[in-house]
Parts: sequence; C-alpha cells; structure tokens
Amino acid sequence: MKSTEALSQKIRKEFSEVPFPSHCGLHAAVAKDDWVEDEKILREITQRDDYIGEWWDIPKEHLLKCMTALSYFDVAGMEFYLPAYMKAIIESPSDFDKPMVKSSSWQIIHTMLPDEESQELKQYFNDRFSGFLGGKKHVCREFLQYVESCTLYDEHARQLAQEALANEFWSSNS
Repeated sequence: MKSTEALSQKIRKEFSEVPFPSHCGLHAAVAKDDWVEDEKILREITQRDDYIGEWWDIPKEHLLKCMTALSYFDVAGMEFYLPAYMKAIIESPSDFDKPMVKSSSWQIIHTMLPDEESQELKQYFNDRFSGFLGGKKHVCREFLQYVESCTLYDEHARQLAQEALANEFWSSNS
C-alpha cells in the first residue's frame, strides 16, 4: 500500500494548478441540492460562505459539512474539490469513518463511480471528469486503490472503490 504521505503529496502535485471555481463553491453546490439554480445567487453564496484560496487549505469542517456537494459540481468544481476530499480522507480517515458510529467516505468514492445503467448519468459523469487526464486520473486511481486496500475505511467505501477500479474509465490511461 502506498504511504499516506506520499499519496497526499502526489494528489497535491497533480492538482496544484487548479483554480478556485468562483461560480460555484462547496456551499453553493449544497444550495443546488435545495433547488437554487440562479447563477448570481450561487456566486453570492460562494463569495459569502466558502473558503477562497488553495484547495489544500479548505477547512476540513467545510468538507465534512458539505458532503453532498460533489454531486453538483461541474468539471471545474470537481477538479478543485475532489482532491481536497481525497487528501482529507487519507490524512484523517477517522473523521470520515468510525466503526459502528458513522461512515461518510463512501459518498466521495460513490462520486467516482460511473453509472453504467443510465446513459444520461454516465454522460454526466464523463462531463464532470473530462478534465481528469494523465497524472490527475492516475493519482485518482491510486487513491481508489488505497481506499480499497485500507481497513480504516468502511466496507461499503472499500467495495465502491473496487467497483470504480473495475470500470474502464479508471482502468484506462487516457
């Protein structure tokens, strides 16, 4: 298994140049779950409520509070926030999964699993992950392998990681 520190550094290196998505941050994405669609309102929520800076400095409390946000990001939001979640999960697994208490890492892993039953949802996945090429895609695959093999994570999260790794999206190098 790859060391936590090495994987964390690799995630940071591969996603280091990704800019903040000022059109829709974590809290605005959660607002989309409440049917807020107005772009001006989403920008206002982002400017008012989100940490604006480098993704690796996002407070973990924001990530934990906004676990559903990944479902509502476009490619820019996904490229900015997914590495923050991946890094937080591998550096502090007990903040996301505690046996017999809570499990939330599976939500992030589920986001990385393409839907094979609905062509519309599969296309939505492909659109949101269209910027994940080369090293970005490779480090995501390493993250999934890490979660799959680490018993610190909920069994459901490890199973989802295994399913994602079996999908051609994560198994191909393109």
